[in-house]
Amino acid sequence: MAQTNWLDYLALILTLSFLGGIVYVFVNAKKAVSGAVESTKGSLKNRGLNVSANGLSVKTDKRFDREQYLDATQRGFIKAFNASSGGNQDRDAPPEATVGKKSSLRGRKILGRHSETLDK
Repeated sequence: MAQTNWLDYLALILTLSFLGGIVYVFVNAKKAVSGAVESTKGSLKNRGLNVSANGLSVKTDKRFDREQYLDATQRGFIKAFNASSGGNQDRDAPPEATVGKKSSLRGRKILGRHSETLDK
């Protein structure tokens, strides 16, 4: 049987140390990432967002009844309408300046290229 020399033992120790170092770094990196994820989940939970394996749930402090829901929906539609070109007859003026103004087309009937005034 051949005798092993001290270089073989040194190579074995260095190889096992290198592999152990890789495992150590991997385990610590996994712990750091898990800690960051848990910290983020905690901060989101404090803000009312709960992240779980099933998905995301949002906690709200307010409860809307039907009347409040309809009011909020109508406000949204009014804001969208006022922001559109249909809500602003004078496109250069801000939306507040056109409230209560009559359109320049009221009282006119458009016929082809010509228009007649109906207020006669």
